[in-house]
Amino acid sequence: MGRERVNANPRKMPRQARSKATVDAIITAAAHILIERGYEGATTGRIAERAGVSIGSLYQYFPNKEALVAALIEGHANEIVSVIEAALDDPALATVADGIRALIKAGMVAHRIDPALHKILNEQVPRVGRLAKAMDTSRRITKAIERFLRAHADELDPGCDPAVAAVVVETTVEALAHKALAERRAMLTNGRLERETFRLATRYLSPSWGAGAPTRARRLAH
Repeated sequence: MGRERVNANPRKMPRQARSKATVDAIITAAAHILIERGYEGATTGRIAERAGVSIGSLYQYFPNKEALVAALIEGHANEIVSVIEAALDDPALATVADGIRALIKAGMVAHRIDPALHKILNEQVPRVGRLAKAMDTSRRITKAIERFLRAHADELDPGCDPAVAAVVVETTVEALAHKALAERRAMLTNGRLERETFRLATRYLSPSWGAGAPTRARRLAH
């Protein structure tokens, strides 16, 4: 309960180049300490020491560890979401199959962005207050997928609701990529996971693709 009352908002935002560099050093140090020590072991003292700043300088910007970790999570989350959104906003994507392929590739790329940090943030950081909001990448990615599916609704199965389908597709891609990252890394490098995830997602969105139409989608699965 105590954690829920912690103010995880930054004390102030850096405006000058020097102060921005200090904050960047603190956030980078926080990432290293989190990976080395875990959430409980990542004290502000250790983070300040790794960043090469005084504890007073750290508290000048972040009132506590939660505020610092929230800032770190937001940067990490924004990087992941940007990768996904850029993939789905590509004007070269002509079909749903193109989009699903791009989404899966982007999802795999996103899971390679500092995987050790990603694991710590997902498994050890408490999901309360601003920390929970910062971790809400799923909602943002789901919205991007939904927008894409609505733009290509004529290709979907008649009974497919784009809002629901976006949740299913996002959850599927995230779960499979996370599973492979944690337990079956070879599947991330040999392309097998991408192919199987593509087959699963496209046949869910339109079962007729599995029967041979459209042929472009079928070719992409191989």
